[in-house]
Amino acid sequence: MKTALTFVLVLAAACGGGKSKPAATTEAKQMAPGGMMNMPPELAKFHDVLAPRWHAEKGPKRMADTCSAVGEFQADADEISKATPPAGADAAKWGTGAKSLTDAVVALDGTCKANDATAFEPAFEQVHNSFHVMLEAGGGHPEEMMHEGMMPEGMHHEGMEHGEHKM
Repeated sequence: MKTALTFVLVLAAACGGGKSKPAATTEAKQMAPGGMMNMPPELAKFHDVLAPRWHAEKGPKRMADTCSAVGEFQADADEISKATPPAGADAAKWGTGAKSLTDAVVALDGTCKANDATAFEPAFEQVHNSFHVMLEAGGGHPEEMMHEGMMPEGMHHEGMEHGEHKM
């Protein structure tokens, strides 16, 4: 019994005392350029602004935090639209997706300026969905996104409900 308990304690200490790594660390590894999703750097930069706001609890604070970041969204979307599509990407899909992302950010900006809480969530969801289209255009595959729990709203796998995917 004493040997088993010692083993468990040693194992727990070696694994960080039972504490798991922060989600951001795990997510950053998966999402980093060259990582599991092989996300182009422009998309990774946009993701860094989008993810904490998208995963925040819905409500006035989420809206305020997101609206305060619209300038960053616009700059990053502009950078994406000027970027050369990554090797192996569908250039036409990249261009169309970049325009849709930019348009979605402009619409979100209008919603934020109008302080329209009712229109905010649909506008923000469009930014999120457009970002996922860019992931796919940049070489991510729907199967890979599903495996990573990243399927966009319009591409739900059978049985998935809203909010079950992660970025």
